[in-house]
Amino acid sequence: MKLSCLIFCCCLSAKLFAQNDLLLLKDKTQTLQTWTNGSYIQFQFSSKQWIEGIVKMVRNDSVTIDQIQVRQVGNQFGFASTDTAHFGLLKLHVNEIYGMPKRRSGNIISSGALFQLGGGAYILLNVANSLIKGEAVFGPQNLTGLGIAGGFFILGKVLQSTHKTYLKMGSRYKMITIQLGTNP
Repeated sequence: MKLSCLIFCCCLSAKLFAQNDLLLLKDKTQTLQTWTNGSYIQFQFSSKQWIEGIVKMVRNDSVTIDQIQVRQVGNQFGFASTDTAHFGLLKLHVNEIYGMPKRRSGNIISSGALFQLGGGAYILLNVANSLIKGEAVFGPQNLTGLGIAGGFFILGKVLQSTHKTYLKMGSRYKMITIQLGTNP
């Protein structure tokens, strides 16, 4: 009798503490990130909407997410406090995930912000100084400097348009699930 109760309890506890499936973000053969039940996830849905939430369940090729949004808001005393809004459960197939945010989205040079800032500031200062001194804004002395500054600004815009802040799912990046145990 005691042995059968012990076997029953062991089987029940093994079933209760069985591992769930894993959700993986892979770069060809290398795993970049993993999620299990209770993990926070942020991704771009197939409708290009950004969704964030807590992974509730990963089973076969589907993921159930409790959608949340965490924001900093001011309280009655003017201090910042955290506010969490729940939007309900969302069940989706892993192929419906369009993109994932990059962990390191680059620096100020690769995003083009420095070139835009420098070029724009030079143009603004050059035009302001020319107007203050009463010189021709598009005179032969200013035109070279304005052209170079404009070129740097355009270079920054090109870098900004080619710089992606997310990883697009496709041939290189994939979301897959790994089944760790038997699913009921």
